[in-house]
Amino acid sequence: MLGAGAFKTAHPGWLTLFPLAESGLGAQKRHNVAVKRAYYKVYPPGTSKTSFHYKIGRYTLADEIPKLLKEANVLYWARSLLQLTYDFISRCLANVSQPPPFEIPQVRFVDAGLAFAYGPVALPSKVGSKSSSARAGYLVEELIPGGDDEFVKYIHNMDSNPLLDETDHGYDLALFFAFTQHVQYVKTGGLAFISDYQGTSELLTDPQILTHSQGTDIFGDGNIEGAVSKFEEQHGCNKYCEWSGFSLRAFEKQDEKGSEELTAL
Repeated sequence: MLGAGAFKTAHPGWLTLFPLAESGLGAQKRHNVAVKRAYYKVYPPGTSKTSFHYKIGRYTLADEIPKLLKEANVLYWARSLLQLTYDFISRCLANVSQPPPFEIPQVRFVDAGLAFAYGPVALPSKVGSKSSSARAGYLVEELIPGGDDEFVKYIHNMDSNPLLDETDHGYDLALFFAFTQHVQYVKTGGLAFISDYQGTSELLTDPQILTHSQGTDIFGDGNIEGAVSKFEEQHGCNKYCEWSGFSLRAFEKQDEKGSEELTAL
């Protein structure tokens, strides 16, 4: 197993499409992929649900497929929101005489798709006749090279600031991701932005879309609505946000002392 997150396990695998895709996922035979499945935690009797001692439980196909579809949908929208950010950057750079005093990181989310395993099923109306039916579903993703040594979680879905310290490898990229949240928040009118930025310096996976769901579960269990309503208080603008060529309205991060004073009032 490659690893386990809060909602899915990841396993090594390979993919061959017939015919091969022209580019991206499935463009080569035996394309190395990450195969992901939804799971739930099964705790031994009397064990706290905060314990690390649990077994992996699997959903029925009818319950698992909607969860995988939602995960695929989140990935689709994350790619769109990230592209929106790069489009914004390109327009701004085209309208300034001097380039910014920093490089723009080039990252993307992995290519992915849903795959189904089929098996024979006997037809009750005809003796000896069989048909095929889906037995399992998988979220198949482009495999991120480098393993655990290269994998970094840059921003969590509970906070709109880098998880990394200034001296940590990848901190500058985490600042860029915080900037992308600023852009997405502004461009969607405060409705949505990407969180749970994680992966390597080139490829990202397992994002969350934070939004005001208004009672409808749009983007899955990782959607923390409070993070959206508090974004302007939590977000700390950085060198990307503050560059004049982007003309972004600055948000002043509320420190802990200020937060305590407001609570007291």
